[in-house]
Amino acid sequence: MARPSKSLLGFALSLLLTGCIGAYQVTADRPTGAGSLVPTVEDKDAGLVGLSRGFDLKAYPVIAVDLFPVTDPGVKDAGDRRLASSMSTFLQSELVRRLRESGIFARVVNLTETPWQPGSEKALRLEGAITRLGEGSQAARAFFGLYGAGKARAQADMTFRDAQTGQPVMVTADRRVAQMGFFGGDSKDHLKESFDDMARDLAKFLVRLGKGEAPRKE
Repeated sequence: MARPSKSLLGFALSLLLTGCIGAYQVTADRPTGAGSLVPTVEDKDAGLVGLSRGFDLKAYPVIAVDLFPVTDPGVKDAGDRRLASSMSTFLQSELVRRLRESGIFARVVNLTETPWQPGSEKALRLEGAITRLGEGSQAARAFFGLYGAGKARAQADMTFRDAQTGQPVMVTADRRVAQMGFFGGDSKDHLKESFDDMARDLAKFLVRLGKGEAPRKE
């Protein structure tokens, strides 16, 4: 009986691995920052972080979360725009949900659902953009995902502003890619997982920051 080829063994191995590896964090691509504040410090949860001097998260009991537009130049046709719109809404809702669950803030406002203006109470405004958004190729992931082909990709660059002054007090940039899944995995599912993970891990970072921990890689 002929021995199976190495390529066949590799393909079989990739099938065994599919479904076991989801979206994962990689280094952000060309983070935008805000003004002179740029995310350069690596953090195990938030990706890249930049903090203004003297920023105290605990001083802000309220946060208002804006919709994140998609600025990826690869968004060109109607299908791309529909995907972009759905992912913008999804990321905003996941950020609101995760921040509420974390208990960091007394109030978390979804600015798409609730009219809001800053008052005398100190508040943060969370805004930004989805700077990378690509479905990749499910077929390429199914056959060659083990080697990095067909990756789905997502990146969100976030700015936390003092709502009263408009000054940026913290910026982050988080990039996720996904290359494995059952028969390559559905592209939209990979993107949703990426954005949900971003929201979850941002909340984890903010919990740590509120306890006085500095951003750290490990």
